[in-house]
Amino acid sequence: MLRYTLAALLLLFSSIRVEASCACSPVVIPVHVNVLVPKDPMDPFAGLKSNASELRRVEDTYDVYGVFCQPNSTEKTKNSDVLQLLVHGFSYTSQYWSPPVEEFRNYSYAAFSCAQGPYSSLAVDVLGAGLSSRPANSSDVQFPTASAILSQLARLLKTTNSILPGAQTFKTIIGVGHSAGSSLLTFGTIVDGHQSPFHGLILTSSLSKLNASSIPPVTASARDVDPLRWASLDPGYLSVGDHNIFYPTDPTSFSPRMVLLDDLIADVAAVSIFVQTGTEALTSGYTGPVAKIVGSADQIFCVGIGGCANVTGLTATEGALWPAAKSFEFLVVQGSGHDLNLDFFAAGTFNTFVRLVKQFSGL
Repeated sequence: MLRYTLAALLLLFSSIRVEASCACSPVVIPVHVNVLVPKDPMDPFAGLKSNASELRRVEDTYDVYGVFCQPNSTEKTKNSDVLQLLVHGFSYTSQYWSPPVEEFRNYSYAAFSCAQGPYSSLAVDVLGAGLSSRPANSSDVQFPTASAILSQLARLLKTTNSILPGAQTFKTIIGVGHSAGSSLLTFGTIVDGHQSPFHGLILTSSLSKLNASSIPPVTASARDVDPLRWASLDPGYLSVGDHNIFYPTDPTSFSPRMVLLDDLIADVAAVSIFVQTGTEALTSGYTGPVAKIVGSADQIFCVGIGGCANVTGLTATEGALWPAAKSFEFLVVQGSGHDLNLDFFAAGTFNTFVRLVKQFSGL
């Protein structure tokens, strides 16, 4: 029982912690969506290749939990109408973007961007994860539902005042995704095309081709992984039993305590969020700028294929899926793993994020 008490306290403290450069507030935003999802949640293309008889409708209003951080300054800056929508990956929550300080290192990108941009951010828990709505039926949590929530949320933030404390509407919204979060943002652009509400996309730890041979079976039904916390969940909700796969194979490039923390506060995601990443291999009609970033030591995508060293080839392969994009950039962070934010190379990655946000915002 002590383990789960500590996990809850860590989540609470990280949610309310305020950095010197940041004022952060928890928020809950209701978002209504009306979408068609495949009847088979194991459909790797999330219904994009299905006929009408293979689809069903999901219409509901879901609560989206997030942590809104804005520069702690009384001066209005030229960046005040720019917002980063931060979307975590599989088994994580919004806490991925602001984990507790560890061994005097601050792994919070939200705090970093407040100080270095300065830029505001809203880190959200995707549908089914963290403190956002978790439908009883896990098959309601599919790419069409979860990505539609992100797109609709972005539209609300651009058109409706006072959704976030102390902030008005935002003219420019940049989607920043990690792993499955990148795939959700990508799916949204496939559906929305040139009508996407995102001014630019920064997609990390996600490629159109999965290096499946390097991935051990680390996922299982959440109620089997941790019956104390998740015994009552639909078996279609999964979690990760071993987070080492998300870090570099070189143990000197990250703190082992970060892996322990990951295991302690691991969350859940519906099986569809795990299998529907096949949509990344489909072409998007999105017209904004796009950047993809991976770590050379990413055990899911790069280890076993030369550490993604062929940047020219990968730029061509990945860029071909964004034919209408204003620009496309592909970057490899040397030495970093799947969790770019959580190893010793994070500061360099954060600087790249801020550079791209500035570039995409036209500032």
